[in-house]
Amino acid sequence: MSNLSNTVPPDLKSDRDKEHDNNLVFSYMSLRNLIGFSGMLLPFVLMFFTKKTNGEFVKPSISDYYYTGNGDILVVLMSVLGVFLFTYKGYNWKEKALTTIAAICALGVAFSPMASAADIKDTDVREIDPNSIHTAINFGGDIPHALFAGLFFIAVAIISLKYFPKSDATSLKKGDGKMTAKEKRNIVFRICGWTMLACVFILAMYFLIQPFNKLVGGFPIIFTLETVAVLAFGISWLTKGETLWPDGKHYMVKAYEDAKNSMKR
Repeated sequence: MSNLSNTVPPDLKSDRDKEHDNNLVFSYMSLRNLIGFSGMLLPFVLMFFTKKTNGEFVKPSISDYYYTGNGDILVVLMSVLGVFLFTYKGYNWKEKALTTIAAICALGVAFSPMASAADIKDTDVREIDPNSIHTAINFGGDIPHALFAGLFFIAVAIISLKYFPKSDATSLKKGDGKMTAKEKRNIVFRICGWTMLACVFILAMYFLIQPFNKLVGGFPIIFTLETVAVLAFGISWLTKGETLWPDGKHYMVKAYEDAKNSMKR
């Protein structure tokens, strides 16, 4: 990296230049991957490690797992995701504002369960203490939970569409005409962002338009769309953390090789 990068104002530097100048790149990239993995784990941990009742393979929605024996897993994973998002700074105050909104919404989803225990015909139901924080936050019935969930995906979709694809011209050029890793990542960011927004839109239509609701029948459309949105979220962050489509070697491999070489000196 030339000394020229040190004379460029921080707001005009590319993401790659900023990361090159950051001594905590390893931790920063790891944080992105932790955010991605935390999100992606949620539906699968709940689906495969929750006791099946009433012949259901999955619950109608991810939120319904709050009332099962693994409800604490839902709360913990969403809380961990919220903490990770709080600690993620981004490259400007706008991106930081969006990750903060997403973090607050993740905690809101965790502590404002959508369904009531009376609505779930399950032998493994947990009750809510009327004096608990869940009751205080869930003062509007299902509305707070739905708002938190919708705003969460909208915020992270905007990040994926607007901020993750940012790049300098050199990262998008390749002499042989093939796409660079950054170009591929940008395509993934946009696919993931639009997928999350599409899932939010379809879910909104599902709740608002009763005929559409009836057409679905017994298919777990809410759980399915939530899972698709969560996967898009996770893939987007894993791609930003360069676990997927990295520039050259994975950053952890580079760190291992650097540590190995330093020990030989």
